[in-house]
Amino acid sequence: MEKRNLTSLRNVLVRYLVVCGGGSLVILLVWWGLFMSLIRNGFLLPAVTGAQVCSEARDYAATATVETFDPNAIDSLCRYAILQAGTAHVLQTNMTAGQLKKARNILAGGRQWVMASYQYVVDMADGARCILQYDYSPPYADPALREVLPDFQTMYILLLILLEVIWLALCTHCTVKVLTGETRKLTKASAAIAAQRPEEIEVSGAKVREFAETLRAMQTMGSQLTASLQSQWKLEQQRAEQTAALAHDLKTPLAIITGNADLLAEDENLTEAQKAQIAAMQRAAEKADRYLQTLRTVNTAETSPQEPMQRVQVQEILTRCANDAKLLCDNKNIQFVLNNAMENARTIPAQRQALGRALDNILENAVRFTPAGGTITLDAVEEGQEIVFTVTDTGPGFSPEALQKAGRELFTTDAARGQHWGLGLAAARRTAQTHNGTLTVSNGENGGGKVELRVRR
Repeated sequence: MEKRNLTSLRNVLVRYLVVCGGGSLVILLVWWGLFMSLIRNGFLLPAVTGAQVCSEARDYAATATVETFDPNAIDSLCRYAILQAGTAHVLQTNMTAGQLKKARNILAGGRQWVMASYQYVVDMADGARCILQYDYSPPYADPALREVLPDFQTMYILLLILLEVIWLALCTHCTVKVLTGETRKLTKASAAIAAQRPEEIEVSGAKVREFAETLRAMQTMGSQLTASLQSQWKLEQQRAEQTAALAHDLKTPLAIITGNADLLAEDENLTEAQKAQIAAMQRAAEKADRYLQTLRTVNTAETSPQEPMQRVQVQEILTRCANDAKLLCDNKNIQFVLNNAMENARTIPAQRQALGRALDNILENAVRFTPAGGTITLDAVEEGQEIVFTVTDTGPGFSPEALQKAGRELFTTDAARGQHWGLGLAAARRTAQTHNGTLTVSNGENGGGKVELRVRR
């Protein structure tokens, strides 16, 4: 296996932080260097320039009066406001309303913040007061630029913030791109496992150690899962072949039995007892043929793939199944009871033949294990969006093993509840699934068997 230098997820995150921090520091240094270069080249004035010109203006204002005060004697970086002696009435000013409000607030005792406006209060020669205000920020050297361009300090700080945000977004995008590429490999690996193609998982393409280990684990898991599914598929194929072979082997002897029974039934010299015996042979052959058809049915993917869903009257199915079950019960001296709580006109979407065959299988199973003198009951009720068919008997009930495995094809249980192939309940379970329902096997309160078939209406 080719050895590659993989980075850890921790290193990816550390590198992200280092690149973000280092790049931000470089941007800050370049930003500051350009700022100082603008000052050295005379495009900007130092931030203390406003304080210096205001300091010079203090000496002038202290010797001037309201009448002799000349605004042109003060640099434009220094704003002024002359207040009448003893009052707060403004006689002259070049401040805006906002600047004047801030000046009065400071005059009244408000704090002067760094990077904000500062001011001096000067008592003039005639008793009036002159407020001199300046901003601690680098102004444009050209007075004309101060009139047309926005405040340099504000715009330059916004530029720094913008550059930092762009750099952080770029670093984040590159890191996210790396992690997205790694997670995309995990997504493809999951799809390959779902498609049972673990060989398509590309472990060599991973760049982060944790993701590479995860991909290797998924590759191993996919291989084992695929092998397990293939093994299960082979077992299913073997079971299908065995079922087909069993059906084929039963077909020939069953045809011989049926043909000979039919020939014997044509003999006019038979006694009544012989006719009854031959009729019993014919009924048994017909039942065996039904089991053979069931055996072929459960070997397919669906209960009745060629039969479409249609609106079927529940009463019709119940009547036919109850009549057949009653005949079977009469032959064994078993009492049959039908408790039908359904409306006569109730219809449901169903496969008519498949649903009837499922109920027949359940009833025949009950007849097989109910002793003479016993009772079999068929109940049909509505529960919410489901129709519930329940068959109970007074037989020996299901063994614990049968309760777990009943409904599986070719399942045989102990003598207490049938040494048989279990095809009837298996077909019934498939029918229930086809109708979006369930088949439940349990024992009744009195110990007999209970099978519940639910279908959606």
